[in-house]
Amino acid sequence: MSSVLSQTIPLPALTVPAPLRWLVLVALLMSGCTAMPTAETPRTQGAPVTADTELSGSPALALLERAGQAREQGRDAAAGRYLERALTMAPNSSWLYRELALLRLEEGDPAAAEGLARRALRLAPDNDAYRADLWELVAAARAELNDPEGADAARARAEKLRRGQA
Repeated sequence: MSSVLSQTIPLPALTVPAPLRWLVLVALLMSGCTAMPTAETPRTQGAPVTADTELSGSPALALLERAGQAREQGRDAAAGRYLERALTMAPNSSWLYRELALLRLEEGDPAAAEGLARRALRLAPDNDAYRADLWELVAAARAELNDPEGADAARARAEKLRRGQA
């Protein structure tokens, strides 16, 4: 008794011309090179910028929340570590640089705060209100650095953004 499963049915030989085989091979290889759509949705000028819009779906969002809890408990050093770790996961997040700049300003390091705020500005989405807030942060850091002219210039940039003249 032979099993039906063990019997093989002979298939006719499939002959494909060599140029067609190469074409199929190249097509298969190129199909792996297509660009995948990103999960990030484009932001419009009026869309508010929040941690959720910046970090949606990223594990960095959980670290940002832990940093917030640490700050509320007065553990600024731990908050800084959480934010720095989050930045390794989301290095292009303007929001994370903003949060770290605010923390550094509170810790009394206005030079670091200004640098981080300016980095946030370079990465910021096209949202005038958010960018204006970042320029206000730069102004606060410059004021702490005893640079009143620089602080005034930063406030003027913020005001231009708020009036839509940037």
